[in-house]
Amino acid sequence: MQQFTYLTHPSRLPSWMANLFFFGLLIAIVLAVFLWQLHLVDKSLQHNALERSRLVTGVIEANLRNAELASDTINEIITGFLDEKAHFIDYLDSIEPLHTKELAALCDQTNLVGVTLVRPSGKVISTPDNWLTSVPDCMESTSNVQYDKNHKTSYLVHPANHAAGYLTCVIIGIDAAGIIELQKKTSLPELLQILSSLPGINYIRIAGAKKQAPDNQPQVKLISKDGMVTAETRMPMATGTLVVGLDAKRFIRRRNDLRRQFIFFGCLLTGVGLFFSWILYRYQRRDLARTRNFERIMAKEHESASLGRATATIAHEVRNPLNAINMGLQRLQMEADTLNAEEHELINAMLEAVTRTGTIVTELQRFTRDLHPDKQPLELKSLVRQQIALYRPVCQEQGIEIDADLQDEGWIEGDRELLSELVENLLKNGVEAQPDGGMIIIRLHRDNGRMVLVISNPGLNVAAEDIHRLGDPYFSTKVRGSGLGLALCRRIVEAHQGTMHIQPDAAGKHFIIQVKLSVMENFCNRERKRGRI
Repeated sequence: MQQFTYLTHPSRLPSWMANLFFFGLLIAIVLAVFLWQLHLVDKSLQHNALERSRLVTGVIEANLRNAELASDTINEIITGFLDEKAHFIDYLDSIEPLHTKELAALCDQTNLVGVTLVRPSGKVISTPDNWLTSVPDCMESTSNVQYDKNHKTSYLVHPANHAAGYLTCVIIGIDAAGIIELQKKTSLPELLQILSSLPGINYIRIAGAKKQAPDNQPQVKLISKDGMVTAETRMPMATGTLVVGLDAKRFIRRRNDLRRQFIFFGCLLTGVGLFFSWILYRYQRRDLARTRNFERIMAKEHESASLGRATATIAHEVRNPLNAINMGLQRLQMEADTLNAEEHELINAMLEAVTRTGTIVTELQRFTRDLHPDKQPLELKSLVRQQIALYRPVCQEQGIEIDADLQDEGWIEGDRELLSELVENLLKNGVEAQPDGGMIIIRLHRDNGRMVLVISNPGLNVAAEDIHRLGDPYFSTKVRGSGLGLALCRRIVEAHQGTMHIQPDAAGKHFIIQVKLSVMENFCNRERKRGRI
């Protein structure tokens, strides 16, 4: 029996050793999970930094291409304009040599900044004096326009007709302050400054070209300086190497959190036995599940916030170039005397397209904003009557008759500005649906404690299968409609705890919109007692 006992006990693994083995295995698992999560964090940092750097590089390269194209187009137009004026001055001087007073009068009539005539004898006739920083050499004349940034002038050196022998060259210039300012705003340093001010970007700069193999992928380098952690990426460009520094605080914070969690669990598991190790192991599993669930929640919130930020960024980044294009087209339309009727028509079409694009951006911005109504007691009948008065001149001009029957004078609790926007959008929708004239029917009455506003008009042109889509975002029956007007109206009504129904009439020819809003019965009763209703 003693021999059996001796053979049996040594073959059994001691409890402390089993605990130590299990504890070591658990530590190894925790360490592996920690290293894997660190790998995922580093991989996510590498991926996000490279993708955002590529996006920034693409934006910069596209902007540089567009700026170069715009500059070439403007220079070509100015060169043609100045070349034509220079030919005319050369012709006038060949008939009879021009003097300073004649040149001054010519500048006033042709909106020129200055004219300089260089004769074969070396005599220079210029008006006004010193309109250029220095008189260029006629022998170095080119067919391209040049810029004098000190005087904010663009000028052209035009070689004269040597057969006549009266002039060596004609130097002619116009005001270029706007063009020089546009070139400055579309320059690479200005673009880098704007992009560097965006959230999440610490700096962007252009460095000298760095030798690297063509197949090498850009690498992300973490730099810690003055308490700021930056993920720096170098992207090759035609003009050099683009250095993009992105804010890496979130990734470093996540890595430190993981490191602290590992140290905590390791120390805790070191001081306990098998039983507590098993408890802590389950706790870790639950903690990891909570962490993943938290990340999923944060990802959804980040996605919702990104939509708002993307809309604000699009509005900002698109509106600035649109304004520049609009001003450039207007300036070109006013000052380019050499344009023919077809070119004027093209400029008008471009101006209309720019205006339409700006309207779409504004509607998108209005649609994505958060609605927080500032509710105050207001009389819906008075509000509707004010909007009808505003739209009546437009309707009369377009041949649209307004048939309004506003019966009830009930009060509701709502935001006057938002509800005015609601009624305005509904009237605007009715006007735009009837370009050749028609009628808008407006009815206001009370029904079961609710104010009911009904606006209908002919001109319904929707397929039967698409009727249920009326009022959905981005669905429109208009050729140039954005599909956000009625969707915004629905959001405004729902923000006031109301309902909005869009449907055709029985004949399928009229467009009917019905809005229901709750009446403030107690407020109305008090107003009746005071004799105000």
